[in-house]
Amino acid sequence: MKTTMKLLGLAFMTLSLTLTSCGKDGDDGLDGAMGPAGAQGIAGQDGTNGTNGEDGEDGNANVKTIKIDASAWEGSFESVDVSEITQPVLDNDAILAYMLSQNSFYYAMPGTVDGGVYNTRPYYKVGKFYVNFNNLDGTNYSISAGDIVEVKLIIIESTESSTSSKSGKSNARSQLLNAGVDVNDYHAVMDYYGLNH
Repeated sequence: MKTTMKLLGLAFMTLSLTLTSCGKDGDDGLDGAMGPAGAQGIAGQDGTNGTNGEDGEDGNANVKTIKIDASAWEGSFESVDVSEITQPVLDNDAILAYMLSQNSFYYAMPGTVDGGVYNTRPYYKVGKFYVNFNNLDGTNYSISAGDIVEVKLIIIESTESSTSSKSGKSNARSQLLNAGVDVNDYHAVMDYYGLNH
């Protein structure tokens, strides 16, 4: 019986070898059709995804900057035509004024200039910008040509639809103050609104 089992085992092995080695090598068959493309992977940097930032507050895109050449101004009073100063602007919007002096400093108007040498007092009416120059005691101060290089007016449209002029103007100023912007600092205001200096 042991011999029979051995013979059957050998016969089975021989049959297996014969079946696997039988036949001649054939040509490879044609490749199958291309499968569907896989889903797009998630893009990342260095194998990781960044986190989304928080949305910023909505800004006020309705900010105008008006540049006035003041290099020839002389005396204690100036008047300039400014068509952008309309009745709706006077009623609702905030107007900030800054002057660039010959020493390359911007000063807020109204305000004291050159460490207390004189004061500026701006006034607005439809189509006009006025400015008085006064000594600290209130008497007229006379500037010379070239003392002031330019004046920039920044008109900030109110974001509040209100017919109350105080409400609209205070809204524009409040927006700056709430954001920690010093309205007397020309560069801070320009940076806040993303305007060119």
